Amino acid sequence: MAGKKSTKKQKDSDTRVGEIAEQLEHAFLAGLGALSDARKEGAKKFDTLVKEGEKFRDKTTSKTESLIDDVQDAIRDMADDAQSKATGLLDQVRGKSRLNKLQSAFDTRVADAMDRLNVPSKNDIDAINKKLNKIIRLLDDQGKPAAKKKTTRKKTTRKSAAKKKAATTKK
Repeated sequence: MAGKKSTKKQKDSDTRVGEIAEQLEHAFLAGLGALSDARKEGAKKFDTLVKEGEKFRDKTTSKTESLIDDVQDAIRDMADDAQSKATGLLDQVRGKSRLNKLQSAFDTRVADAMDRLNVPSKNDIDAINKKLNKIIRLLDDQGKPAAKKKTTRKKTTRKSAAKKKAATTKK
């Protein structure tokens, strides 16, 4: 009997091992199936992500291009505005240049007319004022009481002042 029990136990254990092996094989095959599904779904998901990425790129590219266009338009507007202001300034400068030419021609003609009428110019009056200032200084120097110095110096001073006075009146 002992032999029958051990063979029965052995058959039961072989059956169980076979069942476990079969279950392991089914689990392994189920894992492979899940991997196959994941691969298929992963490929589909990857393709979906690629399409969404392309859409996003197209959308951002168009927005970026419109922003670049807006910036370029703003720059063009500012450049046009700056150019018009610069043109206006140049016109003003050119106008002042013409005004200066006109003023110079007018001054020349007035000076010529005054010269023909023997009216002294500002330069002539300035030269006369300088000479008068020298004469006044000399006269003031002669009228001051002299410090006690040798009389020969006083005489030479008077002589030099007289000479200077005569020289300036000749001019």
